[in-house]
Amino acid sequence: MRYFDDLIEPVAVKRWRCADCRAVHTLRPSSHWRRFWAAIATISACIERKLQGKIWDPSISRQRQQYWMRGYRRQSLFDGSPAASFAKLLRSAIVAVTHSLTDRAVIPWPQPPYPRFAATAPP
Repeated sequence: MRYFDDLIEPVAVKRWRCADCRAVHTLRPSSHWRRFWAAIATISACIERKLQGKIWDPSISRQRQQYWMRGYRRQSLFDGSPAASFAKLLRSAIVAVTHSLTDRAVIPWPQPPYPRFAATAPP
């Protein structure tokens, strides 16, 4: 069970453990980035609001919003151009507010890692 912002009840999420690397992979709602409790739409609205020169959203903790803004500034400088817009990062499939420099891209897996097949044993 995992808790997400804007949801009263916890959400049951599916987890898998890789037999090769022993890593745990968790299935998240498509409305959320990995490692974030807030929805992408909420984070985007807060960042866009602050980029327009408005005050922080009073319904969300100022410290959380500042954390997101620091992550956005780090990601906007990643390609060497400080003018990278928030929308450009979203179009590039980048987790635009993460602080990670190595795990920043949202890369959809094209197929299951292990193909399914049916095997029958001899009688």
